[in-house]
Amino acid sequence: MRCKTETLFVRLILIIVLLVGGCTDSDETDDHGNVTVFAAASTTNAITEISDLFTEETGINVTTNFASASALAQQIEFGADADIFISANQKWADELEKKQLAVKRETIVGNSIVIILPVNSTLIGDSPEILLQREVRSISMGDPSSVPAGTYGKEALEKLVLWEKIEDKVVSAKDVRSALAYVETSAAEAGIVYSTDAAISDKVKVVYKFPDDLMTDKISYPAMILKKAPNPKNAELFFDFLKNSKSMSVFEKYGFKVNLKSE
Repeated sequence: MRCKTETLFVRLILIIVLLVGGCTDSDETDDHGNVTVFAAASTTNAITEISDLFTEETGINVTTNFASASALAQQIEFGADADIFISANQKWADELEKKQLAVKRETIVGNSIVIILPVNSTLIGDSPEILLQREVRSISMGDPSSVPAGTYGKEALEKLVLWEKIEDKVVSAKDVRSALAYVETSAAEAGIVYSTDAAISDKVKVVYKFPDDLMTDKISYPAMILKKAPNPKNAELFFDFLKNSKSMSVFEKYGFKVNLKSE
């Protein structure tokens, strides 16, 4: 009888040890091994590569949703399941913070905006006045009322006293990658996109880079952990991974500005 009692006791101890071990693992990551990232369209290539590196290192799958920052912010406001939000400007991050939808925020990288033409364009010029040429009938850019790249572009052109002269030519796109596509296919004779978007395409050429001082705020990308994140532990891990040297190298490879704190 004593032997059976001791055997049961030993089994009970083993079960407790296994349960405690399981609890320790779940403290580090979420049970379902996933993290959902909503990121501005201009970060598509960089965040896709960073997500792959993150999965390799942690085993956690990354689900991504790329669109304009405004569209993503609205999806989050309406309750979309997202763990991380990466905006292409501070405005939409501010909106979510005002509505108390974020728990942590940090600016990770920066960017610039440029004027692009189709690679085979015969237009000549290296100043923003190239947009005034008669041959430029359409200028594609993100919708200035909502898409950060478009908002920055409009502000810069207003300071150069060019906006009113070219406004009728503007074709508003749903996001910056759509604006890029218009120029790549020659559906527009010119476009305004981020320098990182121009850098990934061999179908466009850059003719002018807008100086940073034409924008009230520097072009910067804040990342946020969302308050209602379905996977808060994984969100913390991805948020920290975004800021490490591996991720910064990827951002730099695609033309983003890194080391913003030293500027």
